[in-house]
Amino acid sequence: MPAMLLLVTALISITGPGFSWDEVATADIARRTPAEIWALMRHVDGVLGPYYLLMHVWTGLAGTSEAVLRLPQVIAMALAAGLTGELGRRLFTPLTGLTAGLLLVIMPNSYRYAAEARPYAFSVLFSVLSLLLLHLALRRPARRRWTGYAVSVLCLGLSHIVGVSVLAAHAVIVLRRDRRLLRAWAVTAAVVLVLLAPLVLLGADQQSGQVAWIKPLSTATLRRSPAEIVGSAAAAWLLIGLVLAFTWRSRFIEPVALCAAPMVALAAYSLVVGPLWVPRYLLVVLPPLALLAAAIVCTSRPSPDRPDHVSANTRATERSRLPRWRPGRIRPRVRTWLPVAVTLAVLFAAAWPEHRQQRGDLAKNGADYRALTRMIAAHDRPGDAILYQDNNRALRAGVDYYYLGDPARPADVLLARTAGQAGRLTAVEHTDVATHLRGFTRVWFVVASTGPEDPLIHKPRAAPVLRTHFRRETLLTVHGATIAFYRRVR
Repeated sequence: MPAMLLLVTALISITGPGFSWDEVATADIARRTPAEIWALMRHVDGVLGPYYLLMHVWTGLAGTSEAVLRLPQVIAMALAAGLTGELGRRLFTPLTGLTAGLLLVIMPNSYRYAAEARPYAFSVLFSVLSLLLLHLALRRPARRRWTGYAVSVLCLGLSHIVGVSVLAAHAVIVLRRDRRLLRAWAVTAAVVLVLLAPLVLLGADQQSGQVAWIKPLSTATLRRSPAEIVGSAAAAWLLIGLVLAFTWRSRFIEPVALCAAPMVALAAYSLVVGPLWVPRYLLVVLPPLALLAAAIVCTSRPSPDRPDHVSANTRATERSRLPRWRPGRIRPRVRTWLPVAVTLAVLFAAAWPEHRQQRGDLAKNGADYRALTRMIAAHDRPGDAILYQDNNRALRAGVDYYYLGDPARPADVLLARTAGQAGRLTAVEHTDVATHLRGFTRVWFVVASTGPEDPLIHKPRAAPVLRTHFRRETLLTVHGATIAFYRRVR
């Protein structure tokens, strides 16, 4: 049920918001050749290379529309919701599993990153899958089960390297369940880390340039993080309050560790090595958070003669011996379902404003590239030229994507080498603006700013030419961008 619910709701509005600045990068890189993607990995985004290669194969088979580019992530997040429910069923009760899956669906960021062509939904999926396979391997150790677990953790690292921090929580789980299996788990984890080492080294070498935009970790950043991880401040603090208000018992240590380990690891790295705290890097904590909250709501207090560590199999056996439901048992069932229904309703009401916002045209980060391109296309003519703000990786990629296949589009006159040919996220431009604008009478200039300043401050090399030989006739704005139109006067 949680998987189908998330799948259907995400598919209904999969093309509602336009592409974000990261998604236009995905769309651009997915159309490159494998050699060009490898060249990019050597300069920047090395840790995202496996995802880009996957999307290259996928778009080669299915196309490059918005829906097609987002569909793999929708499927991945829906599977994550279903696996979260299955994990809750195995570790606690069927009702706990159902509640955990539905709580994950209710979290706004589950939908947001399901409908975003970036690798975060895959990291959520493989984090849950690796935990489920670890549970199976600890229950019945076998080489094939450890192999399946290793493959899932490897896929987690390939989708997003920060997700491998869940291994710290996995170690806690192994120690609690069966210390005799610690060696088998350690060998499996070590093999995976060795396989991921080249990717880690590549990312570490690129960190100074690639993530220079990340601010140092601060108390203000930490205060904002729950809302940014869940996608709703109200829902996040309700979940945290639910967790903190409960009398802790040992059976909840494992989901607590799964929530805490990635955050502690990322915080330690940010403080010791360099800033890396980005809330979307921590989406792997959403399933264990949903599982923990569901367990608190659904699991009754154990009786004094029944310890916390009673296995799921024992509880299932005990339930099977109970008499079947009869009308006279309706009150116990109401007492069981009522807290679940109330919790789900309250959290849904708290998260609904953000859910509705996530389905709007302007839900994504960056400019509204779709509206921007449509505005130019409504007024352009054959023979027009177009210029872009300096050092902006998303404007050209966004306009290129939404103009794709239009032979009458304005000419990108300053383009010397595409970003793919340069092995970068930004293209290489000609420096002689006057020469390359010769013969053009109409010029469009796009900047990622909506401020009152002259747009030409964002392209100093073109300013003298456009101010001397052209006159600005129109200044249009869309969300996150400004379009200036110039006509030649001399």
